[in-house]
Amino acid sequence: MPLEFLPNYTPYILILGGIIAISWLLEKLVKPVPVVGEPVSWLIKLTSLFGFFVGVLLIVTAWVAWSMKAPQVDTGTQYLLIVAGLALFLKPLKDIPWAALIGLVVGGLCVGFVFFLYPLQPEVYGISSTWIYLLIFLIPALLAYVLFKFIEDVLRLIGMILTFKPVAFALGLVCIAQGILLLLNTSLFTILLH
Repeated sequence: MPLEFLPNYTPYILILGGIIAISWLLEKLVKPVPVVGEPVSWLIKLTSLFGFFVGVLLIVTAWVAWSMKAPQVDTGTQYLLIVAGLALFLKPLKDIPWAALIGLVVGGLCVGFVFFLYPLQPEVYGISSTWIYLLIFLIPALLAYVLFKFIEDVLRLIGMILTFKPVAFALGLVCIAQGILLLLNTSLFTILLH
C-alpha cells in the first residue's frame, strides 16, 4: 500500500491538525495588534483553508492505521484522527449547497442522456417535447435534491458541532496533547484508562 508510511507520522499529523483546529483563537488574540494583526489574520485564514486538506490527511491516516492494524496507533487515536479530520474537513464544506449542485448535475445528466441518445419527436401525445424534457430534468433533480438535502443537513449539523469554538478548542488541545504523548511513546488514552 503506498500510504503505509502515514501511521509512523501520526504524532506530527495530530499536532498539525490540533494547531489548525485552534487557529481561530490565535486570530482572535493577534487581530487587535496593529502591526502584526492584519498579516497574521490573513495567514490564519489561509491556514484554515489548508485545514480542509489536513482533515483529509487525518481521515486517511486513521483509515491506513486501521487497515494495517498499526501497533503504534491505538483505537482511541484512530477515533481522534477521524473526529479531528471530520471537523477540519467539514468546516469549509458546510456552506456549500451540495444538494442543489448534485440535483442539477443528476437532472442535467438525465435530460442530456435522453436528448442525445433517445431524442423525442417535436410533439408527443400533443405535448411539446420541451415540456417532457423539462419533466425529465425536474423529476430526477428533485429526487436527488431531497435525498442529498437530508445527508447535507446531517453533515452540516456534525460540522456545526465539531467547529463550535469550545469544541474545536478542546479537540485541538486533545490532538496536540495526544501528538506530544505519542512522540513520548505513550498515549493519552492509555493514561486515562489506567
